[in-house]
Amino acid sequence: MAPMIVGVCGEAAPGERRVALVPDAVGTVQALGLEVLVESGAGTAAWLPDLLYRQAGARVATRDELLRRADILVGVRAPAFPAGHRFRHGQVLIALLDPLRIPFDVRRWADEGVTAIGLDLAPGTSVLARPMDAVACQDRLAGYKAALLAADRFGHPLSGTVVPTAPRAVRALVLGSDAAARQAADVLRRLGATVAVEDPLTPYGPRLPGLLAGADIVITTVRPRQGLPPPVLVTARAMAGMRPGSVLIDTAVGPDGGNVEGVRPESTMTVDGVTLIGAGRLPERIPQAASAAYSHNITALLGHLVCDGELLIDPADPVQAAMLVTHANMVLHTGVWQLIVDQTAVAGLP
Repeated sequence: MAPMIVGVCGEAAPGERRVALVPDAVGTVQALGLEVLVESGAGTAAWLPDLLYRQAGARVATRDELLRRADILVGVRAPAFPAGHRFRHGQVLIALLDPLRIPFDVRRWADEGVTAIGLDLAPGTSVLARPMDAVACQDRLAGYKAALLAADRFGHPLSGTVVPTAPRAVRALVLGSDAAARQAADVLRRLGATVAVEDPLTPYGPRLPGLLAGADIVITTVRPRQGLPPPVLVTARAMAGMRPGSVLIDTAVGPDGGNVEGVRPESTMTVDGVTLIGAGRLPERIPQAASAAYSHNITALLGHLVCDGELLIDPADPVQAAMLVTHANMVLHTGVWQLIVDQTAVAGLP
């Protein structure tokens, strides 16, 4: 029997520079008894040319060949395939699917017999699933990049030496409790800043204006949950109390808004002397590191699913159950299924 083929899809989303599998991970996948097929140009934006994949033992193919031959399709984002494209029954799709945003794509995948697995749904509380937790890995990179970006844009120098070069210690405030918040705080401390971290799930609201007024750098990291927009943590009125020259970076901003009132995605503006940066896609600015981290998540998941070259999908496995969006012609993600039911009822469709 021919080995199963893992197909690495190129990314179609504007600005997306990451790739799902880097050349260094090809050997790990092959050791599982799988072949690797890479869409031509998939790694170019991350400075990973086709030649590196060939040297690692992968085959390079056109998109049409990839979609036709691959048994397991891996990507970073939910795929945007050509109109009229139909998956082959039994194909497996692995990506950061964000399925609550695309319920009717999910329904179509179920109808076509696709097994869709969302790496963004990996249960971070599970020890077994921790190596697959792509969200935490990408968040750590976002926190690292946000701290460096803040240090670069702030008017006072930060120092990694024992004696700061600034006349006083730079004061930073991180609003969040996730991996991005922890990483940003750690990097800022290493750069010499005095850092306060506030968990937005605790009742800190009355203290926030004072915390903001005393901060030179503020980084927010609270992403949306369950299809809701990100919570607004910093209002325009609260931001007005910040000192001119300070920097505020929102790492959670997206199409549905951000943690800071008035912030715009992927933009930099100055408001009353405060530099406000909407930076919700920071991992894409360091595509090689982000791709390498994501590859570790992909290979960890494949290692969990594959035994002797055979793919074993088991909805009874708690790790798989958390990530399975569709399987056996069914939508398994309860939140997506409820959206489909609600929207279908409103539209009056069968």
